[in-house]
Amino acid sequence: MTSSLPLAGAIGSSLKGRNNLILHPNDTHCIYPLGSTIVVKNVERADDQLFLQGHTDRVTCMAITRDGNTLASGQITHMGYLAEIILWDISGLSAETPTDPVLIVRLKLHKVMVQALDFSANGKYLASIGGPDDNNLVIWNVETGAAICGSPAAHDTCLTVKWMNTEEDHLSTGGVKNLRMWRLDPVGRKVRPVDVITSKEVRTYTCMVVSADDQIVYCGTTTGDIIAISSVKKTMINQGPAKGSCPRCGVQSIALVGEQLIVGSGDGELMVMDRHTFVPTMVQSVLGGVTSIAMDSAGEFFFAGTDKSNVYLVQFDGLVAELKTTAHSEPVNDIIFPRSYSDLFATCAGSDIRIWHSGTLSELLRVQVPNQVCNCISFMPKGDAIVSGWNDGKIRSFLPQSGGLQFVINEAHRLTGVGNSSGGVMPSNGVTSICPSNDGKRLISGGADGQVRVWAISKGTQVMIASMKEHKGPVYAIAIKADDTECVSASADGSCITWSLTDAAPFVRINALFAANFFKCVAYHPDESQLITCGTDRKITYWDVMNMSAIRIVDGSETADVNSLHINADGRFFVSGGADKKVNLWNYDEGSKYFEGLGHSGAVNAVRISPDEQRIISVGTEGGIYVWKIPESFTA
Repeated sequence: MTSSLPLAGAIGSSLKGRNNLILHPNDTHCIYPLGSTIVVKNVERADDQLFLQGHTDRVTCMAITRDGNTLASGQITHMGYLAEIILWDISGLSAETPTDPVLIVRLKLHKVMVQALDFSANGKYLASIGGPDDNNLVIWNVETGAAICGSPAAHDTCLTVKWMNTEEDHLSTGGVKNLRMWRLDPVGRKVRPVDVITSKEVRTYTCMVVSADDQIVYCGTTTGDIIAISSVKKTMINQGPAKGSCPRCGVQSIALVGEQLIVGSGDGELMVMDRHTFVPTMVQSVLGGVTSIAMDSAGEFFFAGTDKSNVYLVQFDGLVAELKTTAHSEPVNDIIFPRSYSDLFATCAGSDIRIWHSGTLSELLRVQVPNQVCNCISFMPKGDAIVSGWNDGKIRSFLPQSGGLQFVINEAHRLTGVGNSSGGVMPSNGVTSICPSNDGKRLISGGADGQVRVWAISKGTQVMIASMKEHKGPVYAIAIKADDTECVSASADGSCITWSLTDAAPFVRINALFAANFFKCVAYHPDESQLITCGTDRKITYWDVMNMSAIRIVDGSETADVNSLHINADGRFFVSGGADKKVNLWNYDEGSKYFEGLGHSGAVNAVRISPDEQRIISVGTEGGIYVWKIPESFTA
């Protein structure tokens, strides 16, 4: 029986969905999704995080009641299945002695995806919109968890829903070429729509905000203008701003403060404008499309979340923006710790390499190579360089303190003419694996061309001294012995080959193993008598190094590929991660799984045990970096 692996921290935020960054009414907690996990973070203490884990896939939308006691979250799921909405009791966040949130009830009616959520003014009702495969509006009784009624939300896709501020039975929806006002009849269990007349204006409505007196609904559109609707007459009464002043790439988020609107655009513009004339008075630019605006209760500041996973604290007076948190917004391909040093680690995703502090989970350094993808990274043994493999076939080395470029090995591996695989689970072009020797004098690289190459690294020169070509597929992992005499390479062609690195038998194959498998990872046991591998056959296999025979085969996953493995220093336990979104902790000698970590909403690309063996770091395709605590009972 496996136990739950405790989640100690997380880096990242899934803010591509609109209004997914919420500021609790107590103004001290930010709430946002990261994959299938919801993070509740204290804005005053960065290391104070709570995690709500109940969803089985990516969280797509959230809403909170006005009193801050109840949170609703909706998810996406597989085609043909029902997507869940979960109600959480988070009233303990505001208590004098805070208590952990509690899952209240799960609601299921929508197919495949929940598009948007909103609570009525007093929190009695919850309105939910289904995704493109469902497209229904459903009204729920929050107290009982029962659905009151439902109705098709629009002729085309519906994107947003908003209740009125004072009337419990009125709400609005907007979507593709459709804007409607609804009236709820809870006794008759009906919800009745009235189409809003917008004259000749045809728009796709992405977000809404309602004036305090419920007279006007302001609707943001993909064309960058704002449509003002009279909630009484159900007609358009105003439109703006002028053509040259429209937010570029459409309006993604909107908020109302007094007589002014705050608008976030798809190209990173924050704009304050008069709500009557729509004339912009202040403009600020941030990195990424602004998908969420979370205003404080006093109207003095707000948090702005972008689709690049950046969160900014913005003073309303003057629109002064300060970057508070940042993370990867693309699939994270690899993670590495410096040798015998647990205080920091490095990750790579897209064109970025980032170094993080393990204690505060804050970013220390960022290195970018525009328009390229970093497939793999490693620290040199002395920690004086970060070596990395890229999809353009180059190996690049960077200084770990300044991020300055140390050297580039051009054409380290031949390009195969194939881009990165869908979802970023495995790199499929350029340099796909990299491993420095323990003396720091050599670098071993594997490529999508199937070659394993050895490079002599010295100050100012990088020379290829060997190229071994026996693999017929991409080389996804390389492991080297402690004395640098041998290395083993794992390939998608179903083979792992042991290579000699000594002068006596330079760069020839010593041994090989074959299986009906795309090998994704290989590692030596610390005593170097065994190898352990994983791949698309969903198995974790132990191999004897001398004759390359399989010693033990265990089921690494019941349903999906196993992508990564890492063994601790004395070989007592190891960790695995794969496309089933789980991080598993195993006893090596028993081959038994003791702990299972759930939190990723995409495939786990890489896992690492910290050198002090206190934590596990896992990275995945949703862009998240998860920090798991290794239980003391397991390491003692």
